[in-house]
Amino acid sequence: MTNLQLPPSEPDELAPLDDAVIGRAFRWSFIAFVTLVIAGVGLYLALKPRARTAETRLTQLSAPTVPQKPVAEVPAAKFTDVTSAIGITFVHQNGAYGDKLLPETMGGGVAFFDFDNDGAPDLLFVNSTFWPWKVNPGDLLPTLTLYHNDGHGQFTDVTAGSGLDVSLYGMGAAVGDYDNDGHADVFITAVGGNRLFHNEGGGRFQEATAEAGGGGATSGPVVHHRAARGELTCAPGNDLG
Repeated sequence: MTNLQLPPSEPDELAPLDDAVIGRAFRWSFIAFVTLVIAGVGLYLALKPRARTAETRLTQLSAPTVPQKPVAEVPAAKFTDVTSAIGITFVHQNGAYGDKLLPETMGGGVAFFDFDNDGAPDLLFVNSTFWPWKVNPGDLLPTLTLYHNDGHGQFTDVTAGSGLDVSLYGMGAAVGDYDNDGHADVFITAVGGNRLFHNEGGGRFQEATAEAGGGGATSGPVVHHRAARGELTCAPGNDLG
């Protein structure tokens, strides 16, 4: 019995050839893909905007300038001490002896007023005095001092006999015609009690503290004028507690 060998079928003969073609196609496709990727990356890097380096700027600084201000012209004014030449010899006594008591730094004052209505302003100096525990027998106690103006720039001490020659620890003075009799009266604030002196005319003053109710201890007076009624009121300022 004869065995007949059949020729191999055509598909079996072409299988190796197809595999080779597919392999080459895959390799070329892969190479083309890699090439495209590399080309794309290169193109991206070439076209990518580059980050700009911040420009360094130097600002020139200058020292501040002081604005020019107009210089005020100082008026030519000259003052001359004429205290002694016009007859003023008043010396304030504060009674200080070393303990540095508060009233010793606050006392004293002066009032310009025309006590005799001659048209020339007179002067009243407010004095302090020695502390009671420092007064020795025979000591001459300081008093208020009243000076009369003669109208020609000269002053005369007229304290003696005026009723203002009293010793007290004076702190200040206020002047006003409290009873509308045409004469300027005097209110003295003092340590230990305020004092009101009524102007009697003719250079004489009479104490009227009790009658007017103006006592109390204060440092400085404030005078208020009630225009509607033509009256003066006095409100002593209290800095002494």
